Amino acid sequence: MNLAERNADLQLLNRLYLRCAADRGSVVFVNGPVGSGKTAMLSAFAERAMEHGALFVSITASASEQHHRFGLADQLVTALRAAGMNADPFVSGDIGVHAPGDGTLGTGPVPLGLLQRICRSVCEFAEHSPLVIGIDDVHFADAASLEVLSYLVRRIDSSAVMIVMNECTGHDRELVTLHAETLHLPYCHGIRLTRLTVMGVAAQLRDRLGSAPSYHEVELWTRVSGGNPLLLHALIDDRTTDGTEPGEPEPGESYRYAVVRCLHRCPPDMLVAARALAVLGDAATKSLIGELVGGDGILVNGSLGALHAAGLLTATRFRHEQAQLAVLADVPAGELSEMHGRAAELLHEGGASAVAVARQLMAAHDSVRTPWRVEILREAAHEAMVSGEVAAAVGYLRHASGICTDPAQEAQVTAELADAQWHIDPAKATRHLDQLIRMVRFGLLTGPEALVPVKHLIWWGEFTRADDLLKRIENQEDHEPAPVTTGPGRAGVRLVRLALAFCAPDLARDPRDVTGDPLDAMAAGAGPLTALTFLNLSTDGGGDGEEVQGADQVLRATRAGSPLAATILALILLIQTDRLDDAVSWSDRLLEQRWIERVPMRRAMLETVRSAAALRRGEALEAGASARTVLQLVAPASWGVAVGLPLALAIRSGTELGAFDSVLSVLNVPVPAGMFDTPFALPYLQALGRYHLAVGRPHTALTHFRSCGDLMRKWRIDAPHLVDWRDDAAAALVAMGRVQEARSLMEEQLLRRNGSRVPDHFRDRAARAHGTRPPAAHTRPHRWETPGLSAGPGSSLGGAGTQSTATVDHGSEESFPALVELTEAERRVAALAASGCTNREIAGRLFITMSTVEQHLTKIYRKLRVRGRNDLPSALQVHGRPSCLPNGR
Repeated sequence: MNLAERNADLQLLNRLYLRCAADRGSVVFVNGPVGSGKTAMLSAFAERAMEHGALFVSITASASEQHHRFGLADQLVTALRAAGMNADPFVSGDIGVHAPGDGTLGTGPVPLGLLQRICRSVCEFAEHSPLVIGIDDVHFADAASLEVLSYLVRRIDSSAVMIVMNECTGHDRELVTLHAETLHLPYCHGIRLTRLTVMGVAAQLRDRLGSAPSYHEVELWTRVSGGNPLLLHALIDDRTTDGTEPGEPEPGESYRYAVVRCLHRCPPDMLVAARALAVLGDAATKSLIGELVGGDGILVNGSLGALHAAGLLTATRFRHEQAQLAVLADVPAGELSEMHGRAAELLHEGGASAVAVARQLMAAHDSVRTPWRVEILREAAHEAMVSGEVAAAVGYLRHASGICTDPAQEAQVTAELADAQWHIDPAKATRHLDQLIRMVRFGLLTGPEALVPVKHLIWWGEFTRADDLLKRIENQEDHEPAPVTTGPGRAGVRLVRLALAFCAPDLARDPRDVTGDPLDAMAAGAGPLTALTFLNLSTDGGGDGEEVQGADQVLRATRAGSPLAATILALILLIQTDRLDDAVSWSDRLLEQRWIERVPMRRAMLETVRSAAALRRGEALEAGASARTVLQLVAPASWGVAVGLPLALAIRSGTELGAFDSVLSVLNVPVPAGMFDTPFALPYLQALGRYHLAVGRPHTALTHFRSCGDLMRKWRIDAPHLVDWRDDAAAALVAMGRVQEARSLMEEQLLRRNGSRVPDHFRDRAARAHGTRPPAAHTRPHRWETPGLSAGPGSSLGGAGTQSTATVDHGSEESFPALVELTEAERRVAALAASGCTNREIAGRLFITMSTVEQHLTKIYRKLRVRGRNDLPSALQVHGRPSCLPNGR
């Protein structure tokens, strides 16, 4: 082994050997932490001494032989006789005596005659050639042998004898007498080995690996090994075993074994302290370690200091997680469980965080039923949910459910467990649903948790059961005295009733009977109901300035643990008011936060919002990527009746991109039949229709559009700003050549819009679809008028599956002063987009990438101050080419 940073110590040993060769004895105590390279240095010195004619004898003390009287002395004599010494200083009865059962290490002083014979035999044997005696782990020597060594050391000053004794830091008590009797002698010397520095570690790496890693990587090797040569070479062994090139250390089996080996060579109190530290983990303090092991503070401080000196610790932490795991694996199972249980009690008494206590309870694997344990686990689960550690929360609640002290507590824990599991996978939470329903009916489950099974029933489309259970909860609320707060709260009940009315229009009651303060909805906690608000993503219109300002405030105030429903609603409002860049920016920012990024359902909801915002912004590629992420995070089968929305976004984005193969895979995803009894069917049916229209199947498309209209009329929510199904159906009819029916639908649509501001894009599209001229921009009325729809002399309406070419009045550019701000490239892109081309079609016609198309469109929308391609003025088409095939716009 390379003895970098040990050269000065080796030189001292070499000089002392020269003194020994001149019949001037010397003694060296080599002190250092466990694993610091004492044995390696002694071996290197022995080689040099033997090269110069020395006789080297090596013996090693052992903790297992510490109770054998004269155990080490017997080793010494045996080794000397094997090397050629004829004398046998021992006589019968002098050795082999065990220490008594009280733990003392001797039965009295060593006979003077024996001490004299051993000393004389050694010195006489050294007359032939210099004698070097190396003793490893001398701190484990029995008391009688230490007495022999002390006697011998004090009488070799005029002999060719050199004794090198290796001792481990932390064993001063065992060697106190030997030190007191010898260290003051002029020929007695001490060497203290310390941990390797960064340069020393680099030298070792270069020696073993052939080349040293970068300085940064060497620092990492030093940090993990603590400069302990034994641990360092174990790390190198792990690195060379996996056959990879030198780089950062990767602790493995060799490293873990070396850690345990170090500890078992330490004094028992150090091993106990290390185990306590491993059990307490991040919560460890010196006082807690002392309480856990039952030792005094001075002893604990000394043990921790010795462990730090050995490079095993930094402050009160192991240098690497693998070291802590190795120590825990070394503790007997029964003892480890007891230590974790005791640690939990100490942490609880000391006011530690609920998570810290809960981790100990989980590790203890006990079944002790005490109320405080259940409450601590529930509190820890809540903290874990806030921070995004949802899997940990599920684990805490599962453990809590097995040690509940009464049925009511068990009901609360089961509801919280179901809610936590819903955030990972709603399908897995269904296993608790029937049990929770029974608990509500029997009056065991009360408070806000009583609404958990109702929300889950709504999520899965079991509206009748949800209504029955909610009525029971409402009756309990109505009969509960005002000061009593055991129920879920009237605001919470009203919110769930509104959600049920939204999802099951046939069960809807008069909104005036259930609607409370609008702020109740914004304050609702995250859960299954959050996704129900997503349907608003498909609506037009916008709020007033106060609503927008409120959305900004909600988003700025969003923190870990904030109600996610409020954040989702705020993002929806940004989309509805065409602040699409802000909606995407906020979504991206929130998706990077740990409490959202690590919880599948939270992330899926925000990715759905982002997909909708990107689609509205004309960025179908990004919208599709977010939609795919949503369906990968949470399988479609786990979305319940809300599955229509993420599927609709995936279908629409794929359709706009012309990626029909990818759309087919989405179309093959089964949806629950109950979804078609909910408003979530509307965006799904519309997306299906637009896909079939884009691929030239207008008959199928018309069926989907009309199904959408039938549902909206049935539920009395037939409003153009919600789902513009008549516009889509008219486009399908035009593609089929049924112009008169399309004209009738458009007239009906115009009548329904009566009294509302006319969106420019709607007027243009209506006119273009039927071959009529849209009113000039400067003559556009602020309210709908019923125009005379006619094909016009320049129209040519083809049959089914053919393209309709219309004569269009391009309008005057003077009516659109912002058009002059567009570059020529932007004008070409805008013209094709206004004529109905998809991004893919535009890219193909202009021989540019889709990314370039998206960038141009973003700039165009900003310059013209429009929301999307449907709002582009018809005057742009003068710059364009023949319009594209119908694509569902």
